[in-house]
Amino acid sequence: MKMVKKKRLSEIVADEIKHYIKKEKLSTGDRLPPVAELMDSLGIGRSTLREALQLLESQDVLEIINGKGTYIKDVKPFYIRTAFDVENEKKFLLDALDVRVALEGKAVDLALNKATEQDLEIMQKHLTDYVNFINDGKRDLANQADAGFHQALYNAANNPLLSSIIDSVWDTFHQFWNEPFGQDDIFDQSYPFHVALLEAIRKGNKEEAADAFQSMMNSVKTAIEKYQQ
Repeated sequence: MKMVKKKRLSEIVADEIKHYIKKEKLSTGDRLPPVAELMDSLGIGRSTLREALQLLESQDVLEIINGKGTYIKDVKPFYIRTAFDVENEKKFLLDALDVRVALEGKAVDLALNKATEQDLEIMQKHLTDYVNFINDGKRDLANQADAGFHQALYNAANNPLLSSIIDSVWDTFHQFWNEPFGQDDIFDQSYPFHVALLEAIRKGNKEEAADAFQSMMNSVKTAIEKYQQ
């Protein structure tokens, strides 16, 4: 039984702050809310918030100026980018898909030999949740379940370096589950290939896994290319 890696609370908080920056469309030089307001809205203590802010400062996302506040330092396109015009967003998603195919394809190869029963159960749960949320009209949760399936796949590869690389571009990949073109169901056609991929990994069938993965990526690519405003 392998150890399950858990994110520290400060890392989770850092992710929430990134999402806040993205949601509020803050840009370089904008100021974050005061510490007390952040602590209250996030439901955390001062030390956890301090660690999260320091982490984001080390990533050049924020600049902390003593006595003045915390400011946005660098609006990186891979996790702040939301206000695209359609053509730019299409190119961005297609470029990101090329990177995703390379990294996720490798994750599939590794998962064929390294995925544990626990990994498979987690992936299955995300697929089951996806269907249930769709049926219940909970689209946001369905999209989160879809993203969770892919994150579980990366974890199943059990390669720390690959996981680190994927983590560094996760916000880029997240655009695929964050209503591209303002549409929340654009990639629904790829769902059957998720099921086929999981079954192939479960059986350890490399050819079937490669076919399912390529079909999934082709479906995503087609959906992007076909989109018209």
